[in-house]
Formats: sequence, structure tokens, C-alpha cells
Amino acid sequence: MSLLLADLRSLANLPREKVGRRLLTHALVGMGLLAFLSWWIASTLLARPDLIAQAHQRTGNSLQGLIGIGLMPCPIAATWLGLSVAQRQLFESPEFPLWQATPRPIWRGTIQILLRASCLAIVWAAALSTPFVLTILARQHAPLSAYALVPVAVITATVPLMATLLVAQIALVRLFAGRALRLFLTIVAAVASVGFATWLLLTISAGEERAEQFAAVAATPESLPWTVDSGATLLTAAVNGIFDLDAMRSTLWWLLYAATVFWIGARLHPRALEAHRLAEPPLRRRPTNWPGGMTAVFRRKEIAQLLQQPGALVGFLIFAFLVFALVQKQVLVGSILGNWRLPVEVRHVGALLTHWFLATVLVLYPHMGRLVLWDSTQWSLYQTAPGAPGAILRGKLQAIGLLLLWPLLLVAVLGSHFNGASPRTLLLFVGLATPGILVALGVLAFVGTLPWLVRPDEGSQIAQGGRNFFASLLLILLFELAISPAFVAWWKLTNWARHNQLSTSEVNALLPWVLGGAWACGLGLLALGTAIGGHNFRRLTLPR
Repeated sequence: MSLLLADLRSLANLPREKVGRRLLTHALVGMGLLAFLSWWIASTLLARPDLIAQAHQRTGNSLQGLIGIGLMPCPIAATWLGLSVAQRQLFESPEFPLWQATPRPIWRGTIQILLRASCLAIVWAAALSTPFVLTILARQHAPLSAYALVPVAVITATVPLMATLLVAQIALVRLFAGRALRLFLTIVAAVASVGFATWLLLTISAGEERAEQFAAVAATPESLPWTVDSGATLLTAAVNGIFDLDAMRSTLWWLLYAATVFWIGARLHPRALEAHRLAEPPLRRRPTNWPGGMTAVFRRKEIAQLLQQPGALVGFLIFAFLVFALVQKQVLVGSILGNWRLPVEVRHVGALLTHWFLATVLVLYPHMGRLVLWDSTQWSLYQTAPGAPGAILRGKLQAIGLLLLWPLLLVAVLGSHFNGASPRTLLLFVGLATPGILVALGVLAFVGTLPWLVRPDEGSQIAQGGRNFFASLLLILLFELAISPAFVAWWKLTNWARHNQLSTSEVNALLPWVLGGAWACGLGLLALGTAIGGHNFRRLTLPR
């Protein structure tokens, strides 16, 4: 209990420190936005009584299906965190040497890691699920006992899956530790991260379409996972004023299963940790000559750091598969391609730019981390480097600019294959998307160097948690605002085309003005963002 009390005491002490208060503020803002998203989805669904009536006619118990939909983010969050975040905690936690040197059982620290991962998953699951479920309960005028059982349903839908995923990773490392397994787990973690981000993006952008999909799931509550179905059955009975003893027994059995799996994983973990450390000796690399300029040095450093991380390269391939799915399924571009009032080239360019925007939004925050967030261990080197801080920032931005060409290339190739875009259309798309990359670099330079958001602490470490989530939201918001003139211009063009026929000659007449305006905005925002970012980066490298 002493380790658990130490963690609880550290959480209670967060409001007493400046960094802790900032971390809590950002975490509360981030979780609040997710909770608002959950409430908005529930309100959108309940505003369509026709869909609810159809679901009730098919199953006769649409309430259980609706509650099950509200609890579905619990296993999704547990899968994402269990595969992408908790994996590093299991085998790379800096506290393991201290725990192994104490007279406590060697497996006690493992249980602490498992409990931390479960608590983190419960927090995310509660933010994504609780407002949805509470909205449904309030609409059904449920008694207070039903509200009291909501935490039980959330924990049951989250903890057993988290325990299973972590113990499965421990067992795999214990039996098959090596480079191949590490690469496999890295691929799985990248898939989980991209999948969770894609799920959030599609949930936010789909609108009414998601309401119809949710109603279809509500009509088939038997398709829900077992852990979700137990909590949904328990809450459904509680809404009707009945305490379902069988459902409560099922939830208790799932929690007992999680506790048993925890105990087994704790027993296996010490040998798995030892195998993990012995399986991959350090690589010997031949030294190479680096260029002399500070900007060129850091540009090459970022590219070399990327090439030496197999997980990052695998993430690029998984991202390519995601873009492939977006273009093939024509996500958010069906109405654009079907607008017969516009010339074919204009429709193709609009669809390509839409997919490029979605693909760029998905990779903006990971690339922003290359500026400051991911270089906490090298921050003392930057502070003592003989070059100007602006040169370091320019080298990093140049490397990020090269990496942002990957979404553009993918969308161009896939758009040409699936939509039949002509070479002239592809050239026009590249001419309009390249200034968008400049806009993204300007926004990255501004947000990624804000001292109050990314400043390292006294130990040259970056505080993790809600601040990172808030940074990602701010980055996406500012990027959307910077690109908003293009959305406004497209909206005016489509409205004008409703009453007028847009010819190819008119498009050719407007084309120089469109390209000139796009490049002027891109270069201007890049210059502004780089100037502000250089000033912020200089402040970050000053002595504390």
C-alpha cells in the first residue's frame, strides 16, 4: 500500500506547485473538451426520435443498445493506452532500478505500473463515456441508483481489457524477446495511436451520419463486447428500477478476472524485463562527417534521428494505409466529386485538397514534438551550442517541411489512381498544397515554441499530460484558422456555381489570382511564425 499511497500523495501535491497546477489545468481543459464531445454526440442522437423508434422496433430494447454505445469508448481508450502508452511504462520506466533495489517483492512495482495504466484508462474512458451515458439516463428520468452504478459500468468496460493487453505483452516479451518482437509491438502501438486519432476525427466530422450508425448499433445490442454488455445490462435494469443480480455478478466476475490477470502479469514481469534488456545489444555504427552549418547540422540530425527509429518508419507506412482508406472511401469528398455544376478539374482539386488537409492534421502534432517536446534530453546541448537559436529552429523546420511532403505525395498518387485526376490537375493541387505546408510550418513554429506550453522544467524535462493534449488542440485550431480563407473561398465558389455555370475559361482566368494569393499567404504566415518562433526559441534557451 505504501507505493499506492505515494502515487496518491504525489497527485494530491500537484496543486501546490506551479508546474502541477499548469498540468492539472491543461488536463481538465482537455478532458472537458472530450466530455463536451461525448455530450454533443448523445444530444445529436437523441434529437432524432425517428432513428430511436426504428431501433426499438427492431430489437424492443433500444435503451440497452444506447447505453452500450455510450460505454464503447471505454474499450477503445483501453486498447489505445494499453498498446501505445503503457508499453513504455512496462519496460522503460525509470523507477524499476529503485524498486528492484528495495527489500520489497520484485513484482510489487509491476502491480503499480498496471494500476497506473488502469487509472489513466479510466480517466480517458470516463471523459469519453460518462456524459453520453448520463445524458441518456437523464432523458429516461432514471433513479439515483442508476447514476451510482455508472462508475461500475465504466470500470468493468475498461480495466479487464487493459489488464489483458498488458499481460499479453509481458508474456510475449518473456517468451520471444528480441528485435523482431520489439518491431512487432512498435507496429501495434503505431496502429493503435493512428486508429484512436482516426476514430476521434471521424466521430467529430461525421455529424448526422454518426447518428444513423449509432442507431443501427442500438438496434443490435447483442453485438456489444461482453464487458460493455454487462455494464449496459446493469444500467438498463437500474433505469427501470430493478437491481439485476446476474448483471452485477457478471461485472464482479470481470473485475475478479482483471485482478487475477494482474497477479499473473506481476509474477511474469521481472523475467520479461530481464529478457527485454538482454535481447537487444547496442548497435555499432560507423561515424560519418556532418556538414558545418548549424542549420544543416540540425536538419540532418532530425532526418538521421528519424531513420534510426524503426517505429517512426513503421508509423509512416501505417499513415500511408490510413490515407489510402480515406481516398478510397472518399471520406468527406462525396459531395464535392458529385457536384456536376463545377468542372471536373475543380472537383478533383477540391477533393485532393480536402484529403490533404485531413492527412496533414493527423501528423501536425507529432511533427511539432520535434521542435522542443521530444528533445528534453538534448536541451542542455542546445543551451550551450555556439550557434544562434534561430539557426537550430530553422534546421528543425526544414526537416519537418520535408516530412510534410509525405501526405502531399500520398494524396497526389492515390487521388490520381482512384479519382482519375489528370497531370494538370495534380500540378495545380501541388501548387496549392505547397503554400499550405508553409502555413503549417508557420503555425508549428509559433505553437511549438510557446514557453508557457513547452518550456522544460529545472531537470530539463517536459511535463507530460494534459498540457500536450491542449497543445495539440491549439495547434489544430490555429491551423484551421490559418487555412480558413481557402474554405471561405471554396464555399463562395460552390454557392455561386448553384446559379451560374462555371466554365473552364473562367477557371483559367481565376487561377493566377488563386495561386498568387495562396503563395502570398503561405510565405507571409511562414515568415511571421518563424520570426515569433525564433524569439520564443531564444527565450527557451536562456538560463533559468
